[in-house]
Amino acid sequence: MTLQTGVRIYQFVRDRLDDQRDEQHPHGHEAYVDAWRKAASLSQDHANAVASEDTAEAERVLQELYGMADEWKHHPDYPAAPAVPPVA
Repeated sequence: MTLQTGVRIYQFVRDRLDDQRDEQHPHGHEAYVDAWRKAASLSQDHANAVASEDTAEAERVLQELYGMADEWKHHPDYPAAPAVPPVA
């Protein structure tokens, strides 16, 4: 038994774990992290716009979030768009 035996089995296990990650996140982990950060930032921007009563910005950010969610629009938990009152 040598140090290389442990290294080889570690590399094998790591590669299989990477395969599982890539199956769950087909664009890779970095793309997943970037998308997560973008969604979190948009959520915060939406909250800030609502708090400051900037309805135009809140709507713009909300539409961007819906654009990100479109990938899963057929998922049963997809959030329905809010009812928008008619313009007077």
